[in-house]
Amino acid sequence: MNLDRIEAILQLLYRQQHVGEVSVAGDGWRVQARKGHGVPTVMPNIDVEDVAPAEERHVIRAGRVGIFREGKQPIGAGDRVSKGSPLGQIDSMRILNPILAEEGGTILEVRVEDGDPVEFGQELFVLAPLGPLSGE
Repeated sequence: MNLDRIEAILQLLYRQQHVGEVSVAGDGWRVQARKGHGVPTVMPNIDVEDVAPAEERHVIRAGRVGIFREGKQPIGAGDRVSKGSPLGQIDSMRILNPILAEEGGTILEVRVEDGDPVEFGQELFVLAPLGPLSGE
């Protein structure tokens, strides 16, 4: 095991927001790393009072297993979306399946990055439904 491989493993752990721990072993070596609790994503230009309480938030989940792919215009925290807006795609057996916003609102959190493997039912996006943030 060389230092470049260890660095690559640590970079992978750092970039993958939903992964908290990684363990890799080979002949005569083992690397285990754990990430501490990260800082929550801060939304630009939005007051804390305007964000929907937890019970009013809507979670968009993966409808299938595959690899998450960002859309042409990546979605981030603070972006406003309307019902049916494309948020990304899931590559499943080389078939790109769209992820659409089930309702309109403001994206509060993006829980996946381009290239992340996703499981059925995994949380992908959290959004605040229509209201004072959406302007509608």
